[in-house]
Amino acid sequence: MNWYTRLRERISAMRSGPALDALVAQAQPDQSLAERVMWAEDLLIWVRRDVPATRLRLLFQILDRQPEARTRFARTLRSLVRDTQALDLFAGTGLPRGTAFVHEMMSRITFRVLPHPPDTRDLADIFDRLFPGGSDARWLEQLDADVAQRIVALFYEDRTPEEAGWASLHTDLEDAMMQLSAGICVAGSHREMRRRMEQTPFRDLPFQKLPASLENLLHRYRAGAPAGELTAELNVVRAMADACDHAMDEVIGNLEKTGVRTALVYDIERLRSQISRLELLLEAWSTPNLDAQRTLTILADLVRQNHARRSVSELFRQNLHLLTRRIVDRNAETGEHYVARNRAEYLDMLGRASGGGAIMGITTVVKLLLGKLALANFFKGAYFGLNYAISFVLIQLCGCTVATKQPATTAPALARRMGELHTVPQLEALVDEVVFLIRSQVAAIFGNIAMVIPATLLLDVLCTQFSGHHLVDAHKATTIFESVSPWSACWIFAVFTGGLLWLSSVIAAWTDNWFVLHQLGPGLAQHRRLQRWMGPTRTRKLAVWLERNVAGLAGNISLGLMLGMVPEIAGFFGLGLDVRHVTLSTGQVTASFAAQGIDALWQRSTLWIILGILGIGVLNVLVSFSLALFVAIRARNVRGPERNLFYRALLKRLVRAPFRFVLPTTSAKSDSTPAH
Repeated sequence: MNWYTRLRERISAMRSGPALDALVAQAQPDQSLAERVMWAEDLLIWVRRDVPATRLRLLFQILDRQPEARTRFARTLRSLVRDTQALDLFAGTGLPRGTAFVHEMMSRITFRVLPHPPDTRDLADIFDRLFPGGSDARWLEQLDADVAQRIVALFYEDRTPEEAGWASLHTDLEDAMMQLSAGICVAGSHREMRRRMEQTPFRDLPFQKLPASLENLLHRYRAGAPAGELTAELNVVRAMADACDHAMDEVIGNLEKTGVRTALVYDIERLRSQISRLELLLEAWSTPNLDAQRTLTILADLVRQNHARRSVSELFRQNLHLLTRRIVDRNAETGEHYVARNRAEYLDMLGRASGGGAIMGITTVVKLLLGKLALANFFKGAYFGLNYAISFVLIQLCGCTVATKQPATTAPALARRMGELHTVPQLEALVDEVVFLIRSQVAAIFGNIAMVIPATLLLDVLCTQFSGHHLVDAHKATTIFESVSPWSACWIFAVFTGGLLWLSSVIAAWTDNWFVLHQLGPGLAQHRRLQRWMGPTRTRKLAVWLERNVAGLAGNISLGLMLGMVPEIAGFFGLGLDVRHVTLSTGQVTASFAAQGIDALWQRSTLWIILGILGIGVLNVLVSFSLALFVAIRARNVRGPERNLFYRALLKRLVRAPFRFVLPTTSAKSDSTPAH
């Protein structure tokens, strides 16, 4: 294995790069810029190889023992700044570009794949090569004050008269602030931003005033005004930047009324980043003797933002965060109506779930009858989907409910409260909310199942009276029993169905956002042709009704079509996927028992069938709830400590009072309606 050992040592030597003595000797300020950049890359690779602070101290020890090498080392570092331009580093590095999402994504992927230009005078490009990883920001921030001071002092050591004016960083800093203020002015004054803010005259927008206030500050400074006399002008610039940031808060707050488009989310993220960068540069510019450790902190912030700009995953996060938040907020509002907090609401939930179960019994019978038709698979799936969609819409219009549709909307309501954990009473209120939520799910499932069974039996009796045959024959009944047995793939299909239930809630919220974004409610209310056809009053009522119910209609129709069509589409591609919905499965099993007679209930296999259906119900609810809660937590940036605190409190409540999770109690605390 000598060849393997030698190969491993050679690879290790290639990764380790040059030794420290060689790096110090290779510092030559007269080399080409490309060679000096490669030298700086090797130096930082050596620093990052172990504990950076320890390595930097070792570097300074060697430089202290070699004064000539120290001078050459310092001049080489200065030459990197002297021969490059830092404008794009200050004004562009780490900030989202004003391009389309797909173009920006392809640009980031290309950056990771293609080699970098060897000779560039843009310090931003060199910055990418010197600090390629996000971990660089951490070790820069963790350097102690002594090491930070020695790093900064090294750039100014033994300067010669020929090196006068070697640092154009201050000029580039001023130009970067002007460039940022101009970009903020243009983007913040755009029509899509203004229509989401209060009615403010265009010239009074803080975005319009920011460049003028910054220009006034820099003009007075260039005219020779001492730094101590510029406090008022500096405060005006900072106040304008704060006003721009508050205006962005107002825009985000009004997204609930106006809807969200991806391009707008991108512009908001870019504006926020530009304002933050401008404030950072103002701090560096206005502090003549900036502390060395603070200088490295600013550098670390640039490294972190630059790494985020190159990250494809960060691009997805930035663009989809507010859009996901909008979807979550819509589902959270819907979910509040599915939580029974007291005995009266619990009984109301039972009643609405019973109505939903009765309609689902009819749905089951229609599905079994459609299954007898000799249809191609595509049309069979289409008919099944239409049957489900019509039933779900009918349940919505009748004010009833289906248990498995609730979790995807109640989970965001839970996440909304999870983001407000600041005191013990808030934590207890959140645990109470979970108790109410789980109890509501139990009531809904029980109401669905309790009514789908007698509804299916009654329809089977009617079918027998009119046709002389049960809804299903003996062979079909055996097939249905096997399809819900725990030994089949029914629980895997139940997980898949839970995913479809969650996806339908996303489609519902997206449709609601689309409806609001295009202002279809007011547009329909004032539609001239509809008013002439239906009359102004009926047209307004139709617009209001659609505004309230478009999300539910989209969710119910999409869920029905997915339950019917997705298995057939998957089968076309050879994927053996199917759906298992607890209420529909219960209805089909009921029809099968009706066909085989009462004696079939006392067989041992009945226990496995009941267990299979219970598992289907649990997995339907658990998967849709978990997916919705996961997305809601990410959209609301609920932190880990808050989640862990909540989980522990919930476990304690479960141990202390398990029956409160199933039935309403007479406890005033448990059954009171908390303030929203």
